[in-house]
Amino acid sequence: MKISCKNINLDIKAPPSKSVGHRELIVNFILGARGAYLDEDPDDNDDIRATKSCLCALTDTESETLILNCNESGSTLRFMIPVALAVKSSSNKTLIFKTRGRLIDRPIEEIADCLKPFGVSITKKHDENEIEVKGAITPGRYVIDGSVSSQYISGLLMALSTFEKESVVEVTGGIASVHYIELTADVLKKYGVDIVREGDTYKVPAKKQSKVPDGSFEVEGDWSNGAFLLCLGSLIHGGSIKVTGLNADSVQGDKAILKFMKFAGISFLIEGDAFFVMDSTRNGIGEKIEMDCSDIPDIVPYMAVTGAFRAKRTILKGIKRLRIKESDRAKAITDMLTAIGGNVTLEEDTITIEYIDKTAGDIKLTSSNDHRMAMAAVLCAAATGRTVDIDNIDCLDKSFPEFRKILLKEMAV
Repeated sequence: MKISCKNINLDIKAPPSKSVGHRELIVNFILGARGAYLDEDPDDNDDIRATKSCLCALTDTESETLILNCNESGSTLRFMIPVALAVKSSSNKTLIFKTRGRLIDRPIEEIADCLKPFGVSITKKHDENEIEVKGAITPGRYVIDGSVSSQYISGLLMALSTFEKESVVEVTGGIASVHYIELTADVLKKYGVDIVREGDTYKVPAKKQSKVPDGSFEVEGDWSNGAFLLCLGSLIHGGSIKVTGLNADSVQGDKAILKFMKFAGISFLIEGDAFFVMDSTRNGIGEKIEMDCSDIPDIVPYMAVTGAFRAKRTILKGIKRLRIKESDRAKAITDMLTAIGGNVTLEEDTITIEYIDKTAGDIKLTSSNDHRMAMAAVLCAAATGRTVDIDNIDCLDKSFPEFRKILLKEMAV
């Protein structure tokens, strides 16, 4: 579709946090909650639907093989491998995780190596787009490489909290996206499970639950999508945005977008849970923005586009994990900014972006079938003040279906 963002003033409520939502659903389930909270909701994004579907599959007590449909959700797959093994530890059922898109190609060696000493086998079947998991897990000491994804660690913390003996998770190789592990511990603590961190080791206490949760919980606004919205407001020519539902005290790591905005000289106003941002092109161009993005890979596409129009040079470090997302986002960002006239240098773990002072002619961009890159393309439309042709926006349903409706209503040309 063709998109134009000039002179638009938006008032948008941030969608519920996908990161918190996954964890609330899983923790409620493993602590015994059942019922309507697992029902599919029309407002659910595709990833939350995947987690609900997997949890419902675990209620099957008859089948010898359980089918868990993860769709394209990496979070669902990484959380559910250890969680499903824990829930079904006494029955030793075979678990089949169905996948779509690039999910089958994303790395799982870390969790496979971690669980192998416990007799668990994990086998990728590329032709069937599925992953077969056999075995069971028990309380114990788990050693896992944390340099690729924190989600396996979060999955282990949730899974091991179901046992009546304590366990330990030892992380080697450093911890990627540590804020997300803190988010997991925060949700578990809400239900009486206190994870203790000592350096790179996490202690999971024995289960001592006295009350089963009822599946009723509220999910705060999502800072990953909130980051996109705030960047959008700062780039719209002659426009503004009001974003509500964001918790300024959240433990979500992507709240770091506020730090980036300050580096970029972008001003914003906070009133309660409302953030106001308006076209900041009048503020001039900064000299340099430099930021370590190791713990915030999901918002790098937004920072890259925003930085390209807000500073003479933007240097984003710690970006190597972008290559194993729904697309190779490091390459996708480079291609997108180059397509609109940018000068980008991509190295293994760093992307350097020069200020874009002149954009290309007709602008046609690809989302690479990646929701984050579709949103980055919208930012390009805002930043250039031009009409941009984006090949596919349906991928927005993965995390932000509400924004696709806004695009169709407010910005479609």
